[in-house]
Amino acid sequence: MRQLLITSLLVLLPGVAAAQDSVIVVPFHRQGGARQSSGPDVRGLPRDVAQEVIQFVNAPTTLRLSGETRIPPARGIDGDVAVVGGPVSVAGRISGALMVVNGDLVLESGAVIDGDVLVVGGAIRGANAARVGGETRSYRDPLRYRRDADTLAYAPRLEMPWRRTRSDVGGSTSGIVLSLGGTYNRVEGVPVVFGPSADLRLNESMRFRADARAILRTAENFSLETGRMGYRVGGELVVGSRASNIGLGARAYDVTSSVESWPMKDFEAGWAAFLLHHDYRDWYRRRGFGLYGALRPSRTLSLTVEGRQEDHFSLTTNDPFSLFDNNAVWRENPTITDGRFRTLAASLRWDTRNESSAPSSGVFVQGELQATEGSDITGIVDPFLVCITTPCVPASLADGKLTFQRILVDARTYLRLTGNARLNLRLAGGGKLGGDDLPLQYRMSLGYPDPLPGYRFRQFSCGGDLLPGTPALCDRALVAQAEYRMHLGFDFGPDWANDWGDDSGERWEPFHVSGPDVVLFADAGRAWSVGSGPGQIPADRLPALSSFRTDLGVGLDFGPVGFYLAKSVGPVSVPLTFSVRLGRRF
Repeated sequence: MRQLLITSLLVLLPGVAAAQDSVIVVPFHRQGGARQSSGPDVRGLPRDVAQEVIQFVNAPTTLRLSGETRIPPARGIDGDVAVVGGPVSVAGRISGALMVVNGDLVLESGAVIDGDVLVVGGAIRGANAARVGGETRSYRDPLRYRRDADTLAYAPRLEMPWRRTRSDVGGSTSGIVLSLGGTYNRVEGVPVVFGPSADLRLNESMRFRADARAILRTAENFSLETGRMGYRVGGELVVGSRASNIGLGARAYDVTSSVESWPMKDFEAGWAAFLLHHDYRDWYRRRGFGLYGALRPSRTLSLTVEGRQEDHFSLTTNDPFSLFDNNAVWRENPTITDGRFRTLAASLRWDTRNESSAPSSGVFVQGELQATEGSDITGIVDPFLVCITTPCVPASLADGKLTFQRILVDARTYLRLTGNARLNLRLAGGGKLGGDDLPLQYRMSLGYPDPLPGYRFRQFSCGGDLLPGTPALCDRALVAQAEYRMHLGFDFGPDWANDWGDDSGERWEPFHVSGPDVVLFADAGRAWSVGSGPGQIPADRLPALSSFRTDLGVGLDFGPVGFYLAKSVGPVSVPLTFSVRLGRRF
């Protein structure tokens, strides 16, 4: 009940909603004159998509139509077509691309579109009945525009005066950012971020993006000593269009990172710490630099290879403020395996979802494969190691090095069953592939509140519950999740959203209520240690399916907030659990 009341307070008070994510951008201009800013950049339709729409609609070769439109069978249109207002029905042929702005698109049997199909502010129905030669995309969020003579101009709405402003000259943007961003936690409080950023258009096919951020850790003593302040500095040269390009970049950083990123989203973990005095993650400090190359052949696919060198440091718990139970003692932040680590990492991201925050169709796959060599190791690797002689060093560190390989995968699919019903599936996990023992900061666990909410916090941690702070100690973890959603009907409220961290998919709309969705879900997972000892599983095997732990649950999702009940199933019995989630579970 306390969580329910607190979450209701969160949804009703915009002042509280701004506590973790207030951004002020002070714009400045390059020489050559300034163009008037278009106003605050309100998160909704992605800006690059909005610019793509404006450019397409205003192109002299585009046939522009307005209002309800139908292309009957045996009729055709040569070239590109844009329809503003919709709805649009196509039963004939379009020899170019089709764009529908703020309306739905119905593709009837026999329809043929030779180019791409893009719908903003609406949905696509009947895609399987038509033949589309290019890419098909749709976005729920409408385009905010104004008419300027015979053209359209991008005009996002001003909803939150504290959000952000932008100015640009000839396609280049620059500014100074002051931000309360990141994840509130028991180690650094909330990080205050300050610094300049720029996105410079060098020519038609080349851009340079750069930013520099100083990070003030508010739970520290505000000194300039090493470790008291952090930073992020980076730059990337992008060659190609916004839709398809190659990037070469470098970055340097001194940041606080979480040991496990999947116990809830960043902003959920932050609000749990700020409101309820519960920090469900553990934290360590990363200082280093990286060089990377990125191949982005389309908007949906990116491949990145990065080499990085980092120093990792353990962090101790501080005493930041929390709104409730502020006098309680924070859970101890477990130590990690301190040392220097060189890593070569290859990552893939494939995202065909129609939306990132509340998808109703599409596929999302994200994975990373990394090979790491550690040196100058000063932290522990085996917290259960008992030594008779000194020095107390495990066998894997006898040569002073720690070499290992690791993989992480998150694969999701979103299926539209009917107009109001959805089936969402997820398979995620990974861990040690080979080599020496994993450092403690790369270990894993499962339990409440995510992704196995029917069990206790880190109930499956390979012995972590026996140690202070309940650290995650498993080498591998695997979880499968399924949920069936039935939408019950209403949708109201403003469209602006809060941004969280550096991930553009971390979007939360605290005042836009849609639904409720009735959610029926099931989860199954297992976390384990690799080896030949008692309770361990050899590296070339997976645990038996009968050993996976499962839970079942039901919830009501109102868009910005959802309420869920979950119950463990099987030999491990745990009382019914209740959780409040901000946004979708996955």
